[in-house]
Amino acid sequence: MKDRLTKRWGNKAKEFLVGKKIVDVYYHTKKQNEEIFFDDYGSNVRIVFDDGHWITASRDDEGNGSGVIFTTSNEIPTIPTCSYDDE
Repeated sequence: MKDRLTKRWGNKAKEFLVGKKIVDVYYHTKKQNEEIFFDDYGSNVRIVFDDGHWITASRDDEGNGSGVIFTTSNEIPTIPTCSYDDE
C-alpha cells in the first residue's frame, strides 16, 4: 500500500514540477502566511514558477506553520523560517 501511495504522489509531484522554470523566490509577508498557515510565527520561502503556480514548505500536511527547505548546497544547506521583517 505504501509503495503505491508514494508512487502515486511521486508521479503527481513530478507532473507538477518537472519542466517548470523558477521566476521568483521570496519570503512570505505576514498576510500571505496568515492566508496559508494556521498559528504561524514566522515567514518562509515561496518559489514561484513561470506558469504562475508556486510552492512553499509547511511544518506538516495540515498547514500548521511554515517549514524549512533542505538543500544539497554547501553554501546554503537550509533555507530557514525567519521572523517577519516588520517585527
